[in-house]
Amino acid sequence: MNRLRQEDASLYLYIKDIVLSDYIEKQEWVPLNYVDSVSIGDTKVYEIDDYFEPSPKTRGRGLVYFDDLTNECLVNTTTYSGTPEQSDRIKVYTAAGVEIEDLQYVVDYIDCRIVTDQLITPAYIDYHWYYVSVLDEWGDVKTTPPPAIVVDLDSTVKTGFQLGHGIKSIRRCTLHIFGSDPAERNDIRELLHDGLYLKSCPLYSFPEGVVLDSDGLFNGRKGNMDKAATPFDRTTVSGVSRMQFENIESRNIRMPDIISRGMTDTMLSSINAYRAVVTFDVIVYQE
Repeated sequence: MNRLRQEDASLYLYIKDIVLSDYIEKQEWVPLNYVDSVSIGDTKVYEIDDYFEPSPKTRGRGLVYFDDLTNECLVNTTTYSGTPEQSDRIKVYTAAGVEIEDLQYVVDYIDCRIVTDQLITPAYIDYHWYYVSVLDEWGDVKTTPPPAIVVDLDSTVKTGFQLGHGIKSIRRCTLHIFGSDPAERNDIRELLHDGLYLKSCPLYSFPEGVVLDSDGLFNGRKGNMDKAATPFDRTTVSGVSRMQFENIESRNIRMPDIISRGMTDTMLSSINAYRAVVTFDVIVYQE
């Protein structure tokens, strides 16, 4: 994984899991429905009964895969080191209300599904989910209901910062905010600004890849029922500083501003009604 992608993914995790932690929502006693079309042989798939908007299944949301990171709960043993998959954010129950041990299933965090090959019948679920969609692709905004944020690392400057070796990397970043109403937009804008002001975050190297695999499972969990054996590796990139945030500015975008830039009425959908941006520099020093 190259440096730009490492910075992008590290910033994405910081915003989604730390800055927006107040926007993690909890649902209790939600029915699970058996999905015959994707169940194969002994492997059975159950998905949450999706009855409200925005849906946890929409792009950039999903179920929460870490427990509360406020105190950076880590697993540190002679064999494994990192942040383990959640153990308290998701609870699955039988129809009789008996909790099913999490060793008997895995979670598809993207599609909000429970997958099992055991002799169990999941019927209900308590779960935490990301209310704000965090995206790294502009095209996804069209199909994702607000609130949503697009993370855009859009330019780079590299300069020397000392005599001899050493590089100061400056990347200009913009967070594009799409709210459901003015109050929500303003709250998210202020939360993002405060989460960046005088703050920094680690630059991870992702030696084992990002947190979730493409199938929505926690990295390394396919065919492995031991959560302790598959923590997210938080090894940082050697020889560089933490990612520091400077020159933070935020503002709302008025509808006349969009019109003046030549957009047609057909582009002024509800997704554009309550917009804001937060701009800042991401500074990394490399020896």
